[in-house]
Amino acid sequence: MSNGSQAIFAGTIAPDAGALLIDFKTVRPAKPVFTVWRNILNEQDKDMVPANQVAFSLETPTPTTNHSKRIAGLPQGMKLWLRIDAQAEDLPVGDPRGAASSVVGTGTFVRVCLVKIGSLEVLNSGDSGGADMLFQFQVFNGSDSVGEGLIDLFQLDVDSIDNGEFVPGIVHTFKIDNAPDVVVPYLSSLHRKGGFPTIGTRTIPDTLPDEAGSDSNDDFEFADVMGRVSLPTQLGDTTQSGFMMNTGLNVPSITATLAFETNVLHPSNILPVKLFHHGPGFP
Repeated sequence: MSNGSQAIFAGTIAPDAGALLIDFKTVRPAKPVFTVWRNILNEQDKDMVPANQVAFSLETPTPTTNHSKRIAGLPQGMKLWLRIDAQAEDLPVGDPRGAASSVVGTGTFVRVCLVKIGSLEVLNSGDSGGADMLFQFQVFNGSDSVGEGLIDLFQLDVDSIDNGEFVPGIVHTFKIDNAPDVVVPYLSSLHRKGGFPTIGTRTIPDTLPDEAGSDSNDDFEFADVMGRVSLPTQLGDTTQSGFMMNTGLNVPSITATLAFETNVLHPSNILPVKLFHHGPGFP
């Protein structure tokens, strides 16, 4: 048993896709600090250096003895070192009984996502009898503040399509390696009004906008639609089908059906669940 000094015990690490789920207890209340490094050489002293650090995170501001933390945004499919520092909050600073640290070798899973456009129907192009339209599609990273595009921008020109028709050639599959926790499909529809263009062309932004838009000018009218999709984190294959996107009453008015096939893979030498403990009285 513990002699009253701070200790970390009953700990488990459960990796998922680019994240670590950590649960443990401490003998004394603490506000733990978590640091993660890449495990490149499999030697702690050489790997745990600033150049290899990939995460630094604090837990709750309230001291407690029961701890649960998910550290996300980590490199996928990589071996890692995790260090937990849990200084006792109920002892004076410098008391030798208050310090406890634990270093654990772990890693993350890999997530691959296939985004599929199944269909796209033009409900109202704004020009009955056959409209000249441009469709653009992107999938953005919805898990970070940048929101970068995850695929090459897909564009499809259609010379003439009438209201109520499905867009030919729109069915496509896009592969996203190391897919983030949240993806945001973004679909744009543009109707060219004809004549000599004076405004120029419009493309989807390079990074995720705050919201979809719609507008018109002398050359064209457009309407965009976007939606957030949380991807599975645990091992195995998952299919999320029938995801609907539509622009509502905006013109052009379109509706599309998407599906998401996700495979979370388990790299070698990374345990799905790992036990750990550290401190006086805990072997």
